[in-house]
Amino acid sequence: MLEDRPPAALQVIDIVWGAIDAHLFPQAPEGRFRMFTRLAGVAGLGAGLALVIGFMGWLVPNVNQYTVPAFTTLALVGLVGVHLRQFAVRPALAWFGFVAALFGLGMAIASLALGMAGELPPFGGEFAYLGGVAMFIGSTALGAVMLAIAVFPMPVGLAFTIGAPLAMIGLLIGAGADAPDALSFVSQGGIVLYALGWIGVGLSLLVAQPREGVLGRSA
Repeated sequence: MLEDRPPAALQVIDIVWGAIDAHLFPQAPEGRFRMFTRLAGVAGLGAGLALVIGFMGWLVPNVNQYTVPAFTTLALVGLVGVHLRQFAVRPALAWFGFVAALFGLGMAIASLALGMAGELPPFGGEFAYLGGVAMFIGSTALGAVMLAIAVFPMPVGLAFTIGAPLAMIGLLIGAGADAPDALSFVSQGGIVLYALGWIGVGLSLLVAQPREGVLGRSA
């Protein structure tokens, strides 16, 4: 077949990717994007762990200068895996959650990049707050979509939907020197919930045994 019809460049990439996928996951059920879904699962798990490590910043000084960029990068890959997992079930809702969360992560990454380039104060200054707010709003929308589509376990969607806005409260108000202790406690709880949501996404993508390839519901 390949001799009769020489493949185009994209087809060559698809063939090579499929060969690597078949070699790494020979027992996996038939379906597209299996290998990338597992990669996204590792990234989602890593994003959650990065948040947990950053949460323990009081133990390791300045650890957030590493965990924040790590989280945003890993969450971006994990987000694509979330979208692929839900797309075949409810395309319109899946696109809504994906675009909302992608915009928020994009804002957060832009603030980090501009801060590292010296165009803004370290960690993006006030622009970073805007990026963080956008990220948590997008994550809240993503969690609501998870609950509506029900491809991921309900606790994962709840962790996103509840944890993200609580963490956003801490981002907006908790930085003040006179912020109430109760508010700080609530926002920290939100960050923990949000981190657990990402860990849940990672584990769900890694252990899923789909019925229609990785794009469908779990069997």
